[in-house]
Amino acid sequence: MQLEDFARYFSLSDDVKDFILQHGYGQISDHLSCVPDSLSDEFILQQLQKLRTPIEPAALLEAAAELRSDPYLLSCFNLLDHYWFHTASPLMYGSKLPEYNMNPNGKAHAGIYYLLNALACFPVIRQNYAALGVPEQYALDTVQYLSGAIQEYAAGNDEKLGISGRKLHWFSFYVQGKLFRIGRFEYMIQDPLNYLPAAYRRKSDGKVIALCRNGWQLDKNGYWLFTDESPDQAYCIATLQSSENSICGIPIDPRGFAEVDRRITLDLNEYTPLWNNWDLVPGLHIPGGGGMTPEACYDSLSRALEFFPRYFKRRVAAVSCFSWIFNPDFELELPESNVARFMRQVYLFPFPSVGVEGLAFVFGKSDADYTNYPADNSLRRAFHSLRQQGKRLKAGGMFITPEAVNNFGCSIYRQDHSAFESL
Repeated sequence: MQLEDFARYFSLSDDVKDFILQHGYGQISDHLSCVPDSLSDEFILQQLQKLRTPIEPAALLEAAAELRSDPYLLSCFNLLDHYWFHTASPLMYGSKLPEYNMNPNGKAHAGIYYLLNALACFPVIRQNYAALGVPEQYALDTVQYLSGAIQEYAAGNDEKLGISGRKLHWFSFYVQGKLFRIGRFEYMIQDPLNYLPAAYRRKSDGKVIALCRNGWQLDKNGYWLFTDESPDQAYCIATLQSSENSICGIPIDPRGFAEVDRRITLDLNEYTPLWNNWDLVPGLHIPGGGGMTPEACYDSLSRALEFFPRYFKRRVAAVSCFSWIFNPDFELELPESNVARFMRQVYLFPFPSVGVEGLAFVFGKSDADYTNYPADNSLRRAFHSLRQQGKRLKAGGMFITPEAVNNFGCSIYRQDHSAFESL
């Protein structure tokens, strides 16, 4: 299909046309109107059998027939498949791509079309995992991410079947062999990121302390300023001062806030960093779907500590994450929840926030119109409660070391933190 015809039908701007030209349109333009095997009824039914949460296939088969019969929708399907799953390094989030709802015939079933795109990548994941020497079961486990994505989409779209188009970037990480489902959690292969605090282990007893990095803009309660707040509203801006033998900074309470009125100095003859720049600190992701029991959390983390040395010959220095789930306010609102139990086992730290963190995941939309947000379970009621208290939603970060995984259930970081009070 000629680009101008495709662009005209989808009303693509010049910058979107330039983007898809730079990312393979010319290579596949002659094949965009070809019906791939991934849109056959047989293929779709085979993929659905891999899901542990069954999906009624009728709507998917009907949507696949619509894609096969509309050359423009079919071209969009093939273009998205090529970009996300068959190019070397697709760009996350910022990609300028056509969307199904740009097509007059694509608006009603856009979510199902994206779901079909996701199903199409499963054989590619299986093939690429095999090339890495990773057992097939891990490839099969990636399929389960769809269940949470479908629930999230239904919450914000009147219970319609489908997924958001933004989820395709997530499946591209599986395809690239960077992301792995291990039990309840997923883990991204990555080096330590700059959002992590400066964390140290005391050589004498193994106790861990984290310090704020340079430039963290903190309020009086020790949390990051929201992104719409200006630096001059900060109670303090953290500094991390180092010399040959020491480092001095603001300590972080493992409950997730900085102790903004304290500065401590660590003797680097007595303390060692938890990780170096070249160490593996996998990024933990929590797929939707519930069931995040302490047993499931421990099982996943302990298996991850074995997975990466076995298949990638890399020791895990720590596991890290930032998420709306680690908002310390949820521990106060839901102290006996699985989320709170997990938070007590990890080292929490402040993280920048927009103010609507979690709404899209829990309610399927983030317009903050609480009159249209149900309060039909404890987590959703917690969101309403925070709003009624005048608290803005925020994200939080966490890390957990192998030692804390091996002592899971003991709240080791919180137990040990009092040992640093005299510094």
